[in-house]
Amino acid sequence: MRLLVDLAGVGPGDQVVDVGCGPGLFLKAAAERGATAVGVDPSVRMRRLAMRRIPAGLRPAVTVVDGAAEHLPLPDGSATVAWAVASFHHWSDPDAGLAEVRRVLAPGGRLLIAERLAGQRGWFRGHALTWEAAEGLAAKVGRAGFAEVAVARHQAGRRQLVVVAGRHPAGAA
Repeated sequence: MRLLVDLAGVGPGDQVVDVGCGPGLFLKAAAERGATAVGVDPSVRMRRLAMRRIPAGLRPAVTVVDGAAEHLPLPDGSATVAWAVASFHHWSDPDAGLAEVRRVLAPGGRLLIAERLAGQRGWFRGHALTWEAAEGLAAKVGRAGFAEVAVARHQAGRRQLVVVAGRHPAGAA
């Protein structure tokens, strides 16, 4: 968790959108760093769980709403950071999801997509990205209008993660 919050450079004043927030672990981490955070998830169960897991002292900084990557219920340019942690593989339309993320990010805003790194075979391959798929995703992020796109491997405990990062071009709407 700390790795991804560090990679995103989250701090006071940031407005974070967690696309597919699930149980809210990364919402909590953002709020602990002084950011405000909005979790977006289509599952009522996950939204409820996310809010239950946020300590009372952090709740004023966290909101959880119904939505999906392809339809983010947020205003244009309202976020400084958007991330999808172990949720990108659920996006039904990655191109539409990336367009929506770009829409809600302010110029200069940071995007992080993190998934488990999969081998060529494995039972969880549908819930992970191979290195080749991550490189393809990075190309797609670039075509969606993001700048400074990079893909990297990171060790998170016993798991290897692949992280695709980009930035909403400054000065562009």
